Amino acid sequence: MVPLPSLEADLTGFRAALAARTEAEQVAFMHGLPKRDMRRLWEAGLPLTLAEMVGADGVVVRHEGQNDLLPGFDRFEKHLVARNGKVQGINVQTFAWLTGPGHFTVREEGAEVWFDYTVLADDVPADWPALVSNASGLGKLVYGGMIDVVRKVVDRMVVGKVVRNGKPEEHYFMLYRR
Repeated sequence: MVPLPSLEADLTGFRAALAARTEAEQVAFMHGLPKRDMRRLWEAGLPLTLAEMVGADGVVVRHEGQNDLLPGFDRFEKHLVARNGKVQGINVQTFAWLTGPGHFTVREEGAEVWFDYTVLADDVPADWPALVSNASGLGKLVYGGMIDVVRKVVDRMVVGKVVRNGKPEEHYFMLYRR
């Protein structure tokens, strides 16, 4: 059994227990975590590199996600791709038809990876939704001024915190690299 992070003073045992689980068990664990546990994991996050998040140039890497929003709005995916020396991504979620695809660029900042919705790529892969600004329409309410700051939990699993207009928010999410 994997202990809840919020109940652990030291996350060494938690990390070992989680890493020993199958992919399906890790994903199920991620989908069951409440906000307090996501916060604890973010606060104790490990260093993360961009190379851990992406694949070879041109290969789209899918990350299954869980956030702390209401049911129905809490599951999503982030798709990342390295192209032309840069990394970019989109959000894939149920309400993308309303909010837009949430395009972002990805970079390392110290020991973290940042998904920056304020800086967009020049173009997108042919099979992705058209490039849409996050500074207008309903997308502005969801993605405007946003940067997701991401830290490592265990191999293939990360935790992120939302920063909007330079101010940290109490919103967290987790991703599992497929």
